[in-house]
Amino acid sequence: MFDSHERNERAALIVTNLAKFYVAVELSGEVCPLCRKASAHDAECPMSLAWSLLSEEQQDDARKSLRALALSIALVDDGNGLTH
Repeated sequence: MFDSHERNERAALIVTNLAKFYVAVELSGEVCPLCRKASAHDAECPMSLAWSLLSEEQQDDARKSLRALALSIALVDDGNGLTH
């Protein structure tokens, strides 16, 4: 079995990845692949729950970093919602 420290690290990694997926879905404008809702996730959606665990500062940082990543790999097209 995993010790509690390792379990906490794994849980933190899962929450972080789900929060990143939340932003990716938000930026894409597509429906959530987990709860099948567009923009407004189901109350029990794992991505939405993970997102709610982040502070506002962490949420802003996640949005900024994923937008920067999208820009750096040239995913920005006119009208896709990634630019201001």
